[in-house]
Amino acid sequence: MPAEQYEPVDVSLWEIVREETSGVEPKWWLRDPATKDDWLFKTVTVKDGHVHGEDWAEKAASHLAGLAGIPAAQVAIATRVDHATQVTLRGSISMNLAPPLFDLLEGSLLLEAFPEYVHQPGRRGGHPGHSLENIRTILAGALPPPGSLLPFDATAFDVFAGYLMFDAWIANTDRHENNWSILRHATEQHRPIYLCGSYDHASSLGFGVLDDKRTMRLTEPGRMINWCEKGVASCFEHTPGQPIPSLVSTAKRALEMATPRAMTHWLSRLQRVRDADVHEIMFGIPGMSEPARNFAVSVLEINRRRVLDAWS
Repeated sequence: MPAEQYEPVDVSLWEIVREETSGVEPKWWLRDPATKDDWLFKTVTVKDGHVHGEDWAEKAASHLAGLAGIPAAQVAIATRVDHATQVTLRGSISMNLAPPLFDLLEGSLLLEAFPEYVHQPGRRGGHPGHSLENIRTILAGALPPPGSLLPFDATAFDVFAGYLMFDAWIANTDRHENNWSILRHATEQHRPIYLCGSYDHASSLGFGVLDDKRTMRLTEPGRMINWCEKGVASCFEHTPGQPIPSLVSTAKRALEMATPRAMTHWLSRLQRVRDADVHEIMFGIPGMSEPARNFAVSVLEINRRRVLDAWS
């Protein structure tokens, strides 16, 4: 893969189009002056002096999605000078997935049609109503994301099930109801509705684990497996006080709810992922420490095996 695909982009001179109000972190939509495309700029988290790796996690996930055939947002690592403070902000930019004249409607808005749904920005309370069953109902009749290249007549939920398999592979724990959407034409209501491509994969690949903890776990393989097994789908409906279903078991249930061809397709795509291609991606991305890189590679190896073994 060409090295320039990984190079950070300086977006200091890009115009701020609007502030993104979804979520708790500050983020802005910026306009590329060359192409006029809009990109969402998100900063990394700095906590107790530790800089989290949301930027490289987003970038890695965008390329890993390509290996698995998942329609996903194009991402670049980015920097931006804050004009008020002259501080250089580190983060990532994600290209707008909504085609011209289409609105992006987040899952939280769509789930309001279900009386049991309770919007919960945090992770407590069991996320009532954000269930696979309700999501399948919402996506009934919708088409896969624009430009999807799938070798079968897939439904939108078939593709969404692929998103959950992808989450289980990369250890993405943040597929809440604002992290999936549909695309609807702004004025022509008779036009088809589409599932939006996958986006916001920052909470993956152990992005926030401290390097000393990464190194400790890497020296004992059992500790890595234990870390991966703790990945749970806490953003989906579950019973408070009971064990939360794992990312792998949630992906398995979603694929079992999809069409048989979808299950076969997504598992086959994951089966065909080559370690050499994963390594090329992970070792090409700048801004990662050696423990972070090795930890992420190990997570991908273990979780790929766990997902495939769920059907053995």
